Amino acid sequence: MKLSNPARKWGLCTAAAMMAAGLLAGCQGSDQGASTTGPSAGSVSASPKGEPVTVSWYIRKPIETMKDQEAIEAEANKIITGKINAKIKLSLIDAASWDDKIKVMSAAGEPFDLMLSPSGNSFFPNAARGAFMPLDDLLDKYGPDIKKKVDPRAWKAVTVNGQILAVPAQTPYSNPESFVFKKELTEKYKFDAKGVKKLQDLEPFLETIKKNEPAMIPMLTTAKIAIAGTYTLDNPTILSMLVYHEKSGKIMLDFEIPENEANLRTLSDFYKKGYIAKDAAVKTDFMAEAKSGKYAVLRDSGGYTEDGSKSSSLFGFPTVEALYGYPTIGTTKMVAPATAISATSKNPELAMQLLNLVWADRKLSNTLAYGLEGKNYTVTSGQGTDNPTILAKSGTEQTWAIWHNWLGPLWEQWDSNWNSTKSLETMRKNNENAQSSTILGFTVDSEPVKAEVAQLSAVFAELTPIFYTGSMPDYDKYVAEAKQKLKNAGLDKVMGEFQKQLDNWKATNK
Repeated sequence: MKLSNPARKWGLCTAAAMMAAGLLAGCQGSDQGASTTGPSAGSVSASPKGEPVTVSWYIRKPIETMKDQEAIEAEANKIITGKINAKIKLSLIDAASWDDKIKVMSAAGEPFDLMLSPSGNSFFPNAARGAFMPLDDLLDKYGPDIKKKVDPRAWKAVTVNGQILAVPAQTPYSNPESFVFKKELTEKYKFDAKGVKKLQDLEPFLETIKKNEPAMIPMLTTAKIAIAGTYTLDNPTILSMLVYHEKSGKIMLDFEIPENEANLRTLSDFYKKGYIAKDAAVKTDFMAEAKSGKYAVLRDSGGYTEDGSKSSSLFGFPTVEALYGYPTIGTTKMVAPATAISATSKNPELAMQLLNLVWADRKLSNTLAYGLEGKNYTVTSGQGTDNPTILAKSGTEQTWAIWHNWLGPLWEQWDSNWNSTKSLETMRKNNENAQSSTILGFTVDSEPVKAEVAQLSAVFAELTPIFYTGSMPDYDKYVAEAKQKLKNAGLDKVMGEFQKQLDNWKATNK
């Protein structure tokens, strides 16, 4: 990726709708699933003997009830100090103050070492203003385990002006989308759910439910999460409703892409026929609606499983799933999350050694993630091995959690109630099955049009719930009015600027 002005402050704007899922991830290559008990031979060189050097790591607080940090760090440091003569010190920052805190620290030149970038909206602005240290040489010298396990495609997403600025995590780059059905209803009406490949295929079942199940709502779609099949999956998001159309090579409004338009018209027709709740556009809590059990057709719970087990477990009733497809992997998905070394770090070599050790040593990464045995989790089988099955505390009892993909090596996660080994393998395969965008590594600089982007974002927020639910009385009239609102907000200027940036990027990234 290339930023037009690296010195610009907060000059990038990226946004992509995604389902919240700190528990998912992806993979590349068979060797990525392999785990080790420590770094590979020669992978790190211990720091000079003497007092261990403290490496600071800033992470956005995963849960509000974090406790026992000192004891967990002490347990982790038993491994770290013996391997590289260093100690880890975590700084857990509240989500609400995260961006401002990091910005102020960097601007003040405050020394610190590692920093999580939990999203593209965190990575790109910091990269633009020079907050991160280039990692190419450090990775070559001290990061062999990282280089072995990171999806090779992901390096493009964190490369700015020819330099790698962060380590991308193993994470769900492409969550497959699926249609989900209440199993009892498909059996009752002998409906072949697996035969559904697109939105239009749902109509016979929706019609049946509407006629015969008055207590049921045929289909769930909400203001924030659309039913699978609403949009095609091969066009990565540039900014909210602006996407890159892979076929034409142009930035377009998502509802103007011909395939999407056909689906959106179908959704509007479904709404008129009563297949969708009349107040769907004001429903914002997808999970509460899904778990209510009053919908016959839903979307997946964050990733397709062939046997329906994931949605069945999360929604609380037996389901059948039909795969819709795998989204094309865009830049923002591969930098969420990533870990960078601060440009103010006084110990960048040791910081990279520590990060590599987290990727290499399974005991270390799982201790940082799960906490302490007997306090934060219990071992249910495999005691004393490098691959136990555990039960981690959750809900109100949970007092420690750092999601594995925030640390980096999700595939090294122990089998648990967070993720089973089977589900991790499914996630790895999901990433492998997905294609990456032809413009992987590109992101937009919104600084030249920041006023217009702010105006457009407000309009997008107004339009999205209506498009997601099909709840417009007259489709053509609504679309015409939407286009005029967007035009008035500066759409032409923004699209012209972003297309120019894209064309320039393509010219230098052939």
